[in-house]
Amino acid sequence: MEISGIYLALGLFGLTLIAGIYYKVSSGSGRAVQRSQPIDLAELAAHKNGFLVKQLGKHATLLQFSTEYCGQCPGVRRALAQIEYRSGGVLHAEVDLTDRLDLAAKFNISQTPTVFILNSRGEVTFRVSGVPKPGVIQQELAKLGIK
Repeated sequence: MEISGIYLALGLFGLTLIAGIYYKVSSGSGRAVQRSQPIDLAELAAHKNGFLVKQLGKHATLLQFSTEYCGQCPGVRRALAQIEYRSGGVLHAEVDLTDRLDLAAKFNISQTPTVFILNSRGEVTFRVSGVPKPGVIQQELAKLGIK
């Protein structure tokens, strides 16, 4: 009986270890989105520097979903603002999900930060859950023809 308990504990430890490794590897790397309905920034109450954003970026929009209690969101906000500054025609906007669980459910967001890359038509082309790994956002913007 004791040996089966040890095997059970080792099995649970192994599953936890595998899940942790999978999370670490997949978090921040993102995935392409095949088909998407255009997103209306005004409807989401997206903001930038305290002001509502109503129009998309000329070439792309980096849409960050955050919460008030997200410890990693300010760093991602700064990184995306730098990309916006360096890349012409790219807009960075943010949506606070703290009191908007409806949006979290609608877009299947289970962690913050989550970043969507929208093309010029407002369609999601790529999404990253967690802190984007270095170069991921720039690589996806390059696929949209943005340097």
